[in-house]
Amino acid sequence: MVQNKHHALARETIIAALTAYTGITTADGAGDGSTLIDNNLIGSNDFITNKIILLQSGNSIFQDRGATGFNPVNGQVTVNPAFGSQVLAGTRFYVLNQHSSVAALAAILAAVGPAGITQGLCYYGVVTGVPGANQFEIAALAGLGAAKFATVVPEYQYRAFVLRDAAGGGAAPQGESQPVTNYGTATGNFSADAFTAAVDIGDEILIIHPFLARIMNLAGLPPAVGSTPGAWQTAEANIVLLGTDNVSYKLHSLVLDISALVGEVTIRLHMEVVGVERRVYEQAFTVAVDGPGLWIVNGTVGIHEVLRVTAQSDNAADNAQSIGYDYMLEAM
Repeated sequence: MVQNKHHALARETIIAALTAYTGITTADGAGDGSTLIDNNLIGSNDFITNKIILLQSGNSIFQDRGATGFNPVNGQVTVNPAFGSQVLAGTRFYVLNQHSSVAALAAILAAVGPAGITQGLCYYGVVTGVPGANQFEIAALAGLGAAKFATVVPEYQYRAFVLRDAAGGGAAPQGESQPVTNYGTATGNFSADAFTAAVDIGDEILIIHPFLARIMNLAGLPPAVGSTPGAWQTAEANIVLLGTDNVSYKLHSLVLDISALVGEVTIRLHMEVVGVERRVYEQAFTVAVDGPGLWIVNGTVGIHEVLRVTAQSDNAADNAQSIGYDYMLEAM
């Protein structure tokens, strides 16, 4: 963890490092957005399937999808889920040299068949009923056991992934994922956090095991933002607690806002080491020299115990003032 010392690659450099191929479509793809065509790929080896396709122009600009198939005879690439609109001729696209877990899951389902259920890491079903808000029923997944898919612990929640919208146009909630919060075994009734559009009868759903979801990064925690008031001069006090004891996370970023303070503030990080909390970081800052924003963690570090972030000021005027925080954790 190094404060205020970082280097960011230019966007173009990052894209170049990830890109396996750059092309411009030469003909219109399927009307539902499930294919794109580039004649320059005719006769090529299949280096595309299970990679990610990123559009750089057109009506679906900046959308990315997993490639599930490639036809070297006509240069056609099939994606799943479909893009939000038809990929027309003249659309610039990238084939990113990154594996698409969604595409891999689609391949598994294709082997099982539309009426099958992939047991264990991924369950597949078609929605047969919508009994209430943020609920859907999959009759084929009834009878699997009370509370089989339900847990309130974020790191261990199954995820509902909408593989295909029943209307066939790739509209929301296709491609979206939300945690499963409850399961009724009698009818195969699932409750999940809200999608941007309601799940409907006929939608195809994947119920993804928590560990697979974490590998796919579907369970990535949203960035956390807040502020904490404190008697910072009176005594060292907590700003925020990061993580959970005995649960593994990647901490990617921690930024603090000391703009409300006037004194010298000492930031400390504490974490258990062999069962005993130890101070693992300490540095003093002032707004005039270092602030108002402090990038305390600007590179990925793994934690598996609570990381306690504290502050202490040398100026009584800082008592009752707030320190802001912004951090990003990823479940491992």
